[in-house]
Amino acid sequence: MMVKNLKSLWLRNLVGLGLLVSLLVSSSMVALAAPGNALSGEITVSGSYVDGNQPSVSLNGEKALSGRTFFSSGTISTPEGTSATINLGKLGRVSMSPNSSLSLNLSDNNISGDLVSGQIRVLNNEGVAVNIRTNDNVVTGDAKQAGNFTVDVTSGSTSAESEAGNVSLANGQPAAAAMTKKQGWIAFGVVAAITAGVIIIYYGFIRDDCVSTASAPC
Repeated sequence: MMVKNLKSLWLRNLVGLGLLVSLLVSSSMVALAAPGNALSGEITVSGSYVDGNQPSVSLNGEKALSGRTFFSSGTISTPEGTSATINLGKLGRVSMSPNSSLSLNLSDNNISGDLVSGQIRVLNNEGVAVNIRTNDNVVTGDAKQAGNFTVDVTSGSTSAESEAGNVSLANGQPAAAAMTKKQGWIAFGVVAAITAGVIIIYYGFIRDDCVSTASAPC
């Protein structure tokens, strides 16, 4: 009887140990697969309410609203009239225009992805490299400095404009320099000043003609 009890005790101990090991292993696997261990971002959706519903985007084929978490290797698409921004924390952020589709991959010092349609704006922090592939080109943002640039494929071919940072296309050509709002106002002021000067000079000549030909009324 005593031997039988000892065998039962050992059996219970072995079963308990097995359950404990299984629990530890499964917990470790869950922790490794948890979203907190993957680079991610937060999605902000902008647009008009439709039939009382909040504006939404498609994330990996599912409806997603503002506040949804974006994980690396995800695909996000924006419908007509809706734009989205993915805040990537220390990496920067990516904004998408309506009717855009983008697959995005994230690593510690890199933002890369495939722009299938539409237009995006990338703002990468210093130390973060950017590589955006399109159907006919690759747009690269240098990690040596912070960047602010757009990639556009709405016309069927790739175009890129840079407001900050060193941005180039696969053929080695730099991206076109985009005019910032400040530069736009400066250009407007210069044009306005030149126009005003021309008008003043023009009417000055008319007045001189009136003085020199007093017989004709001005």
